[in-house]
Amino acid sequence: MLEKDATWVAIGFILFILMLIYFKIPNKIFTILDNRAQKIKNELDEAKRLREEAQTILSEFQKKNTEAEKTAKTIVENAKKLAKNYEKEAKEKFDQSLVRRKKLLDEKLNRVENDALNEIKNNITDIVLESVRVSLMDSNIKPQAAQDIIDESIKQIRK
Repeated sequence: MLEKDATWVAIGFILFILMLIYFKIPNKIFTILDNRAQKIKNELDEAKRLREEAQTILSEFQKKNTEAEKTAKTIVENAKKLAKNYEKEAKEKFDQSLVRRKKLLDEKLNRVENDALNEIKNNITDIVLESVRVSLMDSNIKPQAAQDIIDESIKQIRK
Protein backbone atom coordinates (compact mmCIF):
# COMPACT_ATOMS: atom_id res chain seq x y z
CA MET A 1 0.00 0.00 0.00
CA LEU A 2 2.93 2.28 0.58
CA GLU A 3 4.00 1.55 -2.91
CA LYS A 4 1.09 3.30 -4.52
CA ASP A 5 1.48 6.88 -5.48
CA ALA A 6 -1.99 7.76 -4.32
CA THR A 7 -1.08 6.70 -0.78
CA TRP A 8 1.93 9.03 -0.70
CA VAL A 9 -0.12 11.85 -2.13
CA ALA A 10 -2.74 11.26 0.57
CA ILE A 11 -0.02 11.16 3.29
CA GLY A 12 1.54 14.36 1.90
CA PHE A 13 -1.82 16.06 1.80
CA ILE A 14 -2.62 15.07 5.40
CA LEU A 15 0.82 16.29 6.55
CA PHE A 16 0.24 19.53 4.69
CA ILE A 17 -3.14 20.02 6.38
CA LEU A 18 -1.59 19.20 9.81
CA MET A 19 1.19 21.73 9.21
CA LEU A 20 -1.32 24.37 8.28
CA ILE A 21 -3.24 23.69 11.48
CA TYR A 22 -0.03 23.62 13.56
CA PHE A 23 1.14 26.99 12.29
CA LYS A 24 -2.43 28.38 12.60
CA ILE A 25 -2.52 29.35 8.94
CA PRO A 26 -6.35 29.09 8.65
CA ASN A 27 -6.71 31.51 11.59
CA LYS A 28 -4.28 33.91 9.90
CA ILE A 29 -6.16 33.59 6.60
CA PHE A 30 -9.48 34.20 8.40
CA THR A 31 -7.95 37.20 10.21
CA ILE A 32 -6.66 38.61 6.93
CA LEU A 33 -10.04 38.05 5.28
CA ASP A 34 -11.88 39.51 8.28
CA ASN A 35 -9.58 42.56 8.24
CA ARG A 36 -10.14 42.99 4.53
CA ALA A 37 -13.92 42.57 4.96
CA GLN A 38 -13.84 45.17 7.77
CA LYS A 39 -11.81 47.54 5.58
CA ILE A 40 -14.29 47.11 2.71
CA LYS A 41 -17.19 47.65 5.14
CA ASN A 42 -15.53 50.85 6.44
CA GLU A 43 -14.97 52.08 2.89
CA LEU A 44 -18.61 51.35 2.05
CA ASP A 45 -19.74 53.21 5.18
CA GLU A 46 -17.48 56.13 4.26
CA ALA A 47 -18.83 56.12 0.70
CA LYS A 48 -22.39 56.05 2.05
CA ARG A 49 -21.64 58.95 4.39
CA LEU A 50 -20.02 60.92 1.56
CA ARG A 51 -23.00 60.20 -0.68
CA GLU A 52 -25.42 61.44 1.98
CA GLU A 53 -23.27 64.54 2.50
CA ALA A 54 -23.17 65.17 -1.25
CA GLN A 55 -26.94 64.70 -1.40
CA THR A 56 -27.37 67.26 1.40
CA ILE A 57 -25.07 69.73 -0.33
CA LEU A 58 -26.92 69.19 -3.61
CA SER A 59 -30.31 69.85 -2.00
CA GLU A 60 -28.93 72.99 -0.30
CA PHE A 61 -27.52 74.16 -3.63
CA GLN A 62 -30.85 73.53 -5.33
CA LYS A 63 -32.65 75.52 -2.61
CA LYS A 64 -30.17 78.38 -2.96
CA ASN A 65 -30.52 78.22 -6.74
CA THR A 66 -34.30 78.40 -6.46
CA GLU A 67 -34.04 81.32 -4.04
CA ALA A 68 -31.57 83.07 -6.34
CA GLU A 69 -33.94 82.64 -9.28
CA LYS A 70 -36.81 84.07 -7.24
CA THR A 71 -34.62 86.97 -6.15
CA ALA A 72 -33.51 87.58 -9.73
CA LYS A 73 -37.13 87.57 -10.92
CA THR A 74 -38.07 90.01 -8.17
CA ILE A 75 -35.15 92.27 -9.07
CA VAL A 76 -36.09 92.18 -12.76
CA GLU A 77 -39.74 92.94 -11.99
CA ASN A 78 -38.75 95.83 -9.71
CA ALA A 79 -36.38 97.15 -12.37
CA LYS A 80 -39.16 97.02 -14.95
CA LYS A 81 -41.50 98.88 -12.60
CA LEU A 82 -38.84 101.50 -11.91
CA ALA A 83 -38.17 101.88 -15.62
CA LYS A 84 -41.89 102.36 -16.30
CA ASN A 85 -42.11 104.92 -13.49
CA TYR A 86 -39.05 106.78 -14.79
CA GLU A 87 -40.48 106.69 -18.30
CA LYS A 88 -43.82 107.99 -17.05
CA GLU A 89 -42.16 110.76 -15.01
CA ALA A 90 -39.91 111.72 -17.92
CA LYS A 91 -42.92 111.87 -20.25
CA GLU A 92 -44.84 114.02 -17.77
CA LYS A 93 -41.87 116.35 -17.34
CA PHE A 94 -41.41 116.52 -21.09
CA ASP A 95 -45.11 117.31 -21.59
CA GLN A 96 -44.96 119.98 -18.87
CA SER A 97 -41.84 121.42 -20.45
CA LEU A 98 -43.56 121.48 -23.82
CA VAL A 99 -46.57 123.27 -22.35
CA ARG A 100 -44.30 125.84 -20.63
CA ARG A 101 -42.28 126.42 -23.79
CA LYS A 102 -45.42 126.77 -25.87
CA LYS A 103 -46.81 129.25 -23.37
CA LEU A 104 -43.53 131.20 -23.39
CA LEU A 105 -43.46 131.17 -27.20
CA ASP A 106 -47.09 132.34 -27.33
CA GLU A 107 -46.31 135.15 -24.90
CA LYS A 108 -43.21 136.10 -26.85
CA LEU A 109 -45.15 135.99 -30.11
CA ASN A 110 -47.89 138.18 -28.63
CA ARG A 111 -45.30 140.60 -27.30
CA VAL A 112 -43.51 140.76 -30.67
CA GLU A 113 -46.86 141.17 -32.43
CA ASN A 114 -47.87 143.98 -30.08
CA ASP A 115 -44.48 145.63 -30.52
CA ALA A 116 -44.80 145.37 -34.30
CA LEU A 117 -48.33 146.79 -34.22
CA ASN A 118 -47.20 149.64 -31.97
CA GLU A 119 -44.27 150.38 -34.24
CA ILE A 120 -46.56 150.30 -37.28
CA LYS A 121 -49.02 152.61 -35.51
CA ASN A 122 -46.20 154.97 -34.58
CA ASN A 123 -44.87 154.96 -38.13
CA ILE A 124 -48.36 155.51 -39.55
CA THR A 125 -48.95 158.26 -37.02
CA ASP A 126 -45.70 159.95 -38.01
CA ILE A 127 -46.52 159.58 -41.69
CA VAL A 128 -50.09 160.86 -41.24
CA LEU A 129 -48.97 163.76 -39.10
CA GLU A 130 -46.27 164.65 -41.59
CA SER A 131 -48.79 164.41 -44.44
CA VAL A 132 -51.28 166.52 -42.58
CA ARG A 133 -48.62 169.07 -41.74
CA VAL A 134 -47.42 169.25 -45.32
CA SER A 135 -50.95 169.44 -46.68
CA LEU A 136 -51.86 172.10 -44.12
CA MET A 137 -48.94 174.19 -45.17
CA ASP A 138 -49.78 173.80 -48.79
CA SER A 139 -53.49 174.46 -48.40
CA ASN A 140 -55.46 177.23 -46.87
CA ILE A 141 -57.20 175.30 -44.06
CA LYS A 142 -58.10 177.10 -40.92
CA PRO A 143 -56.20 176.13 -37.78
CA GLN A 144 -59.33 174.82 -36.00
CA ALA A 145 -60.23 172.60 -38.96
CA ALA A 146 -56.63 171.36 -39.11
CA GLN A 147 -56.77 170.49 -35.40
CA ASP A 148 -60.04 168.60 -35.95
CA ILE A 149 -58.48 166.63 -38.81
CA ILE A 150 -55.45 165.77 -36.63
CA ASP A 151 -57.67 164.71 -33.70
CA GLU A 152 -59.81 162.54 -35.99
CA SER A 153 -56.70 160.95 -37.49
CA ILE A 154 -55.32 160.14 -34.03
CA LYS A 155 -58.65 158.53 -33.05
CA GLN A 156 -58.60 156.42 -36.21
CA ILE A 157 -55.00 155.33 -35.57
CA ARG A 158 -55.74 154.30 -31.97
CA LYS A 159 -58.55 152.05 -33.10
